[in-house]
Amino acid sequence: MPTFEIENLYPNDIVCGIDEAGLGAIAGPIVVASCLIKNQNLFDALLIHIDDSKKLTRKMREYLFEIMINNTDIDYGISIVGNDVIDRDGLSAAWKQGVIESVKEQSATLCLIDGIRDVVIPNCNTVSVVKGDQRSYSIAAASIIAKVTRDRIMNQIHAKHPEYGFDKHVGYGTRLHLNNLTKFGPCDFHRNSYAPVKNVGKNKLQTKQLSFTSV
Repeated sequence: MPTFEIENLYPNDIVCGIDEAGLGAIAGPIVVASCLIKNQNLFDALLIHIDDSKKLTRKMREYLFEIMINNTDIDYGISIVGNDVIDRDGLSAAWKQGVIESVKEQSATLCLIDGIRDVVIPNCNTVSVVKGDQRSYSIAAASIIAKVTRDRIMNQIHAKHPEYGFDKHVGYGTRLHLNNLTKFGPCDFHRNSYAPVKNVGKNKLQTKQLSFTSV
């Protein structure tokens, strides 16, 4: 379970946590969230449940999300980086853009970042934390905010393109998604620079060429 142990290693800093959702998806945006918990004595109903978003039920994530974004003892930032930016600039650059944007309104002087990744944030130091969403309350809280925000976006995309089943796989490369991608081809929200999407486009082009040649 997360604690404030890592945050408390930096008593002279204002510490926030950063995590993201959607890095491994083949459709939809990356959502990066930052979370600064100003009061470590928040009521137990909140802290006792905060954990890595992947370990929580959807219902619990939604519950915690609503509490956190309406709590004056928590500052948060959200950056949404679209699939067009990912295709244009690459995943690493898109992630870094999201990190920087997510903290631009924060007062943090140090950011705890989940995983082992480097990014330069203006006027703020960074510390990479392996399995940070399982160890740090700040990172775990950010993971929940990022996950709920992205899931809601993917549900909006599903309403526009129900044929892909985005409400079930939220853009990740599941068998259902890949089957539907093959059947219908990419939509505007797919990451065209990613191999599964790119290969579908190539296969459809080859099929058209073959059909044209055979006439």
